[in-house]
Order: sequence, then structure tokens, then C-alpha cells
Amino acid sequence: MNEVEIFSLVTEENIKLSANLHRAKYNRKNVTIIYFHGGGLLYGVRDDLPELYINKFLNSGYDFLALDYPLAPEAKLDLILKSAHDLLSFFLKNADNVFKLNNNKYVLFGRSAGAYLSFMLCDRLMKNKALLPAAIISLYGYTNLSEIQFNTPSKHYNKLAGVPDESIEKIIAGYPITYGPMDSRFSLYIKARQEGTWTKYLCGPEDLSKYSLTDDTLRSFPPTILAASTLDPDVPYRMSKSLLKLIPNSHLITIYREVHDFDRDLNDESGRLAYEEIIEWLEDRI
Repeated sequence: MNEVEIFSLVTEENIKLSANLHRAKYNRKNVTIIYFHGGGLLYGVRDDLPELYINKFLNSGYDFLALDYPLAPEAKLDLILKSAHDLLSFFLKNADNVFKLNNNKYVLFGRSAGAYLSFMLCDRLMKNKALLPAAIISLYGYTNLSEIQFNTPSKHYNKLAGVPDESIEKIIAGYPITYGPMDSRFSLYIKARQEGTWTKYLCGPEDLSKYSLTDDTLRSFPPTILAASTLDPDVPYRMSKSLLKLIPNSHLITIYREVHDFDRDLNDESGRLAYEEIIEWLEDRI
């Protein structure tokens, strides 16, 4: 097992956010991979990335930092984005004196909703003229909440048993949470996709364009590597293809399967090969 150091920050909204730091021991690049987990912003935990993949980054000389963020619907999307930005900014300002790292150079990495957060944070950093990531890694990510499949009932999820309202009432807490294991909150995501109400859980009746990126914004993004499956039932593959066309110096790894998180099954070589390609791609840009 890797040694993990845990750092914490309490935001002005009194939300405790934590970060798990894994330090590279050899061939150090003094670059940190900053990771956001997936889960549709409704569930998930910061330490969900399999150690196999973390080790690939560490063995290549990258430090690896996994960040918390509050989950919906207990926290609305504007608070989620602000909190994620607060923790990222804390790292950038304290990489040396708190985290004891020699450099605050970093790469943003997210899976699914975590990739969405990475994109949205990059936009916020550009607007604030802050230090930008050297690159972005997006696994089955997205940048547009107005996508029709996000806002209509999912045929894929409606093949599953319906989730009763009373089950959801037992899940939702009365305060912001950052720890939402799949086994206790995945039914919340299933219900949201079955009913086509996922974005309502995130931001209610707000204009979705507020939480989506324009083509012009994406054209100014740093180098980005994307990976997605052609028959992804959660996030349409064409969204990654669109990002490939818009973001300069981008690259798309295509997985020819009907799966969302293709890297979840460690017995499937698709994930291993994708991470190896990601690291090789980073070598040419860091």
C-alpha cells in the first residue's frame, strides 16, 4: 500500500474538505496530479481510484493528490464548484509550506463528474488569472449540462428496478457531505437518471448554461487528453469527440465498448492501456 498523507481545510461555509497526498519516491518530476472522483456529483469518495492506477503515476515520478468536494443535492452546484476551487487554491498557495512539495506545477485529472469539475475549475482559474494546469486528463467527462441525455429519462437506467421516493428521503442528509460511498448513494443517481431529473438535483431551476462551457472558452484550454467509450450509457461519446475538435493540442483515447467507467474493472486491460497512454502523452507535454 502507498503511504497517504491527509490534509484538511474548513471552508467559510464550515465544510471540511480533505485531500489525500501520495508522494512519488523515485524519478520525481515535481508535478502533482490533482484528482477529482466521479459519481454524477451525487455520490463518490476521493480515494476511489484503484491503487494500480495511482502507482502508474507515482512510478512515473508524479505526486498524486485526491481532493474532496461536497455532494449534491445537499450542496448545490455553485457551492460544489466554490468548495472545489477553495481546496485547489489552498494547494496552489501552500504547495511548499504545507504540502512540502518543491513546485506547484500540476495536472487536473477527473473521471466523469470529476472531469466536469476539472474543466469548470480551469475556466474559473483562467478568469481569475491564476496558475493554470499544465494539462487536463478527462476520462468520460463533459462540459455541457444542457445535453439532452442528461435531462430526459435514461433508457439504460430504466432497465433497472425503480427507486421509491422513501428510499431517497433516507439518503439525503440535512447538511453538506463529502463522503458518499456508491453502495449507500448510487440509488440516488439511478433515480435521477431514470426520471431525467439529474440536473435538477444539481442546480434546481437555474439556467444550465451558467454551468456549461462555451466553445470559445474551450478553444483557450491547456493540452487535454480524453478517454471515452463509444457506447457509453451515461455520457455520450460524441461529447468527448466535440471536445477533441475544440481544445487545441488534445488527444482522444477511444474504447470500443458499451461501458461508462471502463477503468473500473481491473481485469479488463482497457484501463491499464489507457493509463499507460495517458502517462506517455504527459511525458511529451510536462
